Amino acid sequence: MVSPYRFQVDQRVQIRRRGGGRHRQPPESIRGALGVIAPQMTDDWSGTKLELEAGIPNVYYVALDSGLTELIAEDWLEDAPADAPPPPAPQSNFPN
Repeated sequence: MVSPYRFQVDQRVQIRRRGGGRHRQPPESIRGALGVIAPQMTDDWSGTKLELEAGIPNVYYVALDSGLTELIAEDWLEDAPADAPPPPAPQSNFPN
């Protein structure tokens, strides 16, 4: 079965500066930012009460390089450029 999601967990993405839809628009301050798709449930909800209405894009939690995590609609995301730097190393809140 083909996944209804365009992006996969840990995939490197960039938030579009413009041209996305009206659903889950990112704040102006993070447009153009790089991040990775955060772990989340990406099951196919077709035929269930959790299925999105027609015309509503999928949404993703995106862990931005700045450390913020935002919920953003699929049409505001694009693949990160090939020359994009790698994501920063994860930070731990616990002492070593």
